[in-house]
Amino acid sequence: MQNKNFSVYAQGCIYPEDGNYDPAKKAIGVLKSSGFKTAILGLFHIGRNFDISPSQNLGDIYFNNTLVISEGEYVGDSNWPALVQSMLDGSVTTLCASIGGGYPVMDYQTIKRIYLDNGNSFNNTNLMDNFTCMRETFPGISIIDMDCEETYNQESFVAFCQMLGSLGFDITFCPYNTQGFWINSLQQLNTSNPGLVKWWNLQCYDGGEGNDPAIWASAIQQQIPGFSTDGFILPGDWTDDSPSEVKQLMSTFKNDSSVGGGFIWTLDLIIDSSYSATDYVKAISTGLANESVNSFNLSTAELALE
Repeated sequence: MQNKNFSVYAQGCIYPEDGNYDPAKKAIGVLKSSGFKTAILGLFHIGRNFDISPSQNLGDIYFNNTLVISEGEYVGDSNWPALVQSMLDGSVTTLCASIGGGYPVMDYQTIKRIYLDNGNSFNNTNLMDNFTCMRETFPGISIIDMDCEETYNQESFVAFCQMLGSLGFDITFCPYNTQGFWINSLQQLNTSNPGLVKWWNLQCYDGGEGNDPAIWASAIQQQIPGFSTDGFILPGDWTDDSPSEVKQLMSTFKNDSSVGGGFIWTLDLIIDSSYSATDYVKAISTGLANESVNSFNLSTAELALE
């Protein structure tokens, strides 16, 4: 049960708005002293020129509602890349960028359209140029998290993951339903790019309430014989639940060998609550009966924020 991965999604709280850096610096300070090992920046969205007004540049990249990368150039706040890089300090060792989300998001429909319109390829597209820019601008972001909750087009999804892999990114999946889609995608990527998919962030709240990592792991093993699911799945909860409720949920998974930690949605909501980020880390860790709960000194949460 050693070395569990405690992860948290972080949204607008980490982006400076209108030149005011204090809230973002405070949120990043909370994150760095929290005990969370992975920060998942979200949500990133893909610009589209259909079913939206005003029209966007197809394939541009937005962080929530803010345009950050366009036509191969970084156009966001000039200091944000350095702020993102600064997260890799304290407890945080891994940074991810999450793409997608729930309704009315249409990112994966947009990705499909770009792929089909370009002759079933992402080569020489604005989308590929922009992710090349992301890799260069944010060297600390090593993983792209796939929060696909619409469209579920296997061919374009797998090709998108392969394109990101060619740029040097690893991949995580963030499923909550449509099990067959996720396992088929993993199977194809495990053949073409073994090891590209590092883990799954399995949503066990809201639409994913009732999900059991053991059931998902068993389905993976049945379809992909020999694939190791040890520590491969991070079950997640949200801040609609208190730390004690998170602990209770995690305790139901503590004897599951496929569970490699857990995640929380989101840092923004933790900051606005009466609980601390460290409270949620402890809830995941103790719920999973994690023996390495003290491997990061959780008292660092008492450090002065930057």
